[in-house]
Amino acid sequence: MYPESLKNLQNIGIKLNNEFFTLEKFEAPLLKGINVLLQSIDLKGLTLTKNGFLPTKVVKSIVKVAATISDQRFLSVQSRFYEEENLSANMARVVAESLKLIKVQKGKLLLTKKGNEFLSLTPHEQYIILFNIMLGMNIGYFDRHQEAMCVHNSSLIMLQLLRDKERDFRTAEVYTALLLDMYPIIEDSIDDLEVLNYGEKDKLDIFTFIAETRLLERLFLPLGLIEMQTAKYPQKDTFAKSALLDNFISEKHAINKNLVLSKKLLKTFQDEIGQNKLDINLFEVTMYLFAQYAHIPLPPKSSVVDALMQKHPVLGTLRVSYTELYEKLIDSVLTTYEEFTQLDTVGARRDNLVDEYMNMIDSLFALANTPKPFNTLQKLHILPAFIFDILKLRHNLDQFTQDFILECSKVFGEEFAMDIAQLMLLLDKLEKDAKKLKKSKPNFEQGVKEFIQTYLMIVLELRSREL
Repeated sequence: MYPESLKNLQNIGIKLNNEFFTLEKFEAPLLKGINVLLQSIDLKGLTLTKNGFLPTKVVKSIVKVAATISDQRFLSVQSRFYEEENLSANMARVVAESLKLIKVQKGKLLLTKKGNEFLSLTPHEQYIILFNIMLGMNIGYFDRHQEAMCVHNSSLIMLQLLRDKERDFRTAEVYTALLLDMYPIIEDSIDDLEVLNYGEKDKLDIFTFIAETRLLERLFLPLGLIEMQTAKYPQKDTFAKSALLDNFISEKHAINKNLVLSKKLLKTFQDEIGQNKLDINLFEVTMYLFAQYAHIPLPPKSSVVDALMQKHPVLGTLRVSYTELYEKLIDSVLTTYEEFTQLDTVGARRDNLVDEYMNMIDSLFALANTPKPFNTLQKLHILPAFIFDILKLRHNLDQFTQDFILECSKVFGEEFAMDIAQLMLLLDKLEKDAKKLKKSKPNFEQGVKEFIQTYLMIVLELRSREL
């Protein structure tokens, strides 16, 4: 369980702090509750109530160690300990069942082989397993609010934001405002929220309300990653990162602007290709890499380099030159993705970002453009295939089906499907223009820029959805 969980966290881009593994002690209420539950099950099993719930004695033991400050406010007026009335106990059981640490058999709760294995692990290993499963859990099960994928998909970004801010108790409104200021792309999905009976008319208020319950109180607090200060009405509860969060996840550093694709960087790559006499189409390879890294988990760099190297049956220092350049290109594409999806939390600035993006488009256009429209078109022809391959591999969407665009709209929405259609329409128009023109003209060149920009919009959308 532990190696798989650790690998998954690494694959989705979570950078763990080595200091975490040296902590002598850390507080994680949910982990404590799960351990109390598992330790309460002997070889004969734990007899459940006639309705299938945990016995009150066990519930009380779990609540004693697992109730967060958010839950404790209700304990002062509570004298009975039923699983169905105590969230911390119910959460401990549901998560343990999701991890397949326990099972129900003939009215008893039994430890599984995985459950015994879990008990033998160190607290740090247990926590990694718990954190990994909680990222995939439907936390909405514990709050009964609407689905709100815009909240669910913000969990890791919000956590990194908390990690990288100085320790200060802030309200949920402040944190969501910071989140949307740094990552405005999230705001696009808030419109999908339903007003229902929340009392607030503003969907941003609904987003904040659900985020406070689902992320802060039901995810980060039970994991011990934040601390909470309760307030009396009309003041609001406030939250701040815990010492555990500082030690668990590393700070996400500002983007290395030197690696973002630009005219200067592309010229550096071109010069290296020329100096080492490498047979590399820089435009084609760069666009190929954008498609390859449009999804998470990211493919291993070595496997992508190996695929590219199949074109070059060379050995020795020449092979090293090819490999090193491809690795630099991959780092550049990944950094460019990070820049234009605004996933960095330290030093993230949207000032001049549009200008920076359009300059990149111009730089890629310069790589693709030739005096003869036909030759330019040959460089563009392969680009849709890169996207279609990814859609086929990841989403089973086949470009050759009659309803391809319709199927795309079902999976990604109408706007994304229209971008795919626009890409093909632009290519078709460029093909017709290339047949008429003997040399490049401004209108044709503008069409090429629009084609490149549409391609990048598609891969950036794919990448953003994954995050």
